[in-house]
Amino acid sequence: MHITNQSPVRRWTVLFIVAFVMMMGYVFWDIVSPLSTTLKAPTSEGGMGWTAEEYGFYAGSYSIFNIFLLMLFWGGIILDKCGIRFTGLLATGMMFGGALVNYYAVASIMPITQVDMPFTLFGLVPSSMKTQVLVASLGFGLFGVGCDITGITVSKIVTKWFTGHELASAMGIQVAMARLGTASAISLSPVIANAYGISAPILAGAVLLLSGLVMFIVYLMIDSRQSRVSRDSRTSRDSSSSSSPTNSDDNFTFKDFLRILRNPGFWLIAILCVLFYSSLRPFLKFASDLLVNKYGIDTVTAGWIVSILPYGTIVLTPLFGVVYDRLGRGSLLMLIGCVIVTFCHVCLALPIMQHTWFASAMMLLYGVSFSLVPSAMWPSVPKIVPLKQLGTAYSIIYFVQNIGLMLVPMLVGNVIGAHTDDSGHVDFTLPMATFAVLGLGAVGISLVLMVVDKKKGYGLSKANISK
Repeated sequence: MHITNQSPVRRWTVLFIVAFVMMMGYVFWDIVSPLSTTLKAPTSEGGMGWTAEEYGFYAGSYSIFNIFLLMLFWGGIILDKCGIRFTGLLATGMMFGGALVNYYAVASIMPITQVDMPFTLFGLVPSSMKTQVLVASLGFGLFGVGCDITGITVSKIVTKWFTGHELASAMGIQVAMARLGTASAISLSPVIANAYGISAPILAGAVLLLSGLVMFIVYLMIDSRQSRVSRDSRTSRDSSSSSSPTNSDDNFTFKDFLRILRNPGFWLIAILCVLFYSSLRPFLKFASDLLVNKYGIDTVTAGWIVSILPYGTIVLTPLFGVVYDRLGRGSLLMLIGCVIVTFCHVCLALPIMQHTWFASAMMLLYGVSFSLVPSAMWPSVPKIVPLKQLGTAYSIIYFVQNIGLMLVPMLVGNVIGAHTDDSGHVDFTLPMATFAVLGLGAVGISLVLMVVDKKKGYGLSKANISK
């Protein structure tokens, strides 16, 4: 149910608490991204000797359990059946546990022993990899389960507290704080690694995840108190009524699951999500390496340039959220964002403008795209799916998204390995073309979504704030 009798101060306090939890998750998600060049360096030079294929597997391992064990599907069912508090506490604990395993692998396992893999997933998974890489990937996969279930839980929390109020603005701020986590990780991780060693940023990320777990416990206390107030208010209001309201309308059933699967608008959002995020989030895993190879700059400078992308979203995402709240045009915002990301991928794929200022300008445009699409896409889901189905709906969207987040880094890692010369230099033309094709697909889906929205009347072009 929506919360209708809470104060604005409490509503916004809840937002910043749960947004902080997600921000810590995004810090750890990208804490290793700017270290890809260092990880691939020989151990004699302070690296770990990872191959491009091994790094691609690690980057994609975030989604392995979510996909093959259907963890996001079960997470959505648990959320709708067991509630926000239990699910959120379980998920934030899994994030922290996975981070500890990841840190242990990089800090304590020497990159010398190899393990043969029983499957190669059509050549995307290396047939043999370092034990260190495998254990780190298992930890990152466990973290990925917790992070994505936390994400769908936070989305349901924000919807619960902000429906009828500033929903898109609230989701925009939540996404902006997540981007601040990404930007902080990308810009500061190389600095910490240079000063204290390659495992130090991972340890710092684990400590921040522990602080996120503590903050979620604070939210539990606030939500529990609000539930008691709401329950007492309903009891007082309904005491003179001859029939007491039941909770049957709030119970999630298998029929609700089937209704989600038969909803064309839901599937368009899900496909748009996987194409857009697959064209951009895996790109962040390789962007620093791209700048090092294409523009000949050092890893710390590359990390700062790439961080322009998420830093730019911190202001723009809430701004576009306000636009959606007050003016609507959500489907148009998504279309513009998809066009921009495709344009940027094409520009970086072509052998033109070999200047760092040009790369910096592209990162700024990526930031605009990374603000436009999420600020309109996530608040559009509650317009298409009822609240009692929302946890499962978000979990299916995250599940579909995870397919791309697993396969695309592995694919790009193999492409990079095939286009690396004997000196270690990488030609990034084909990898960037791969990202551009995904962006072009997102453009096509966003156009279809605009047509379907007009036909079905989802209201994606309408303002969110109730008049």
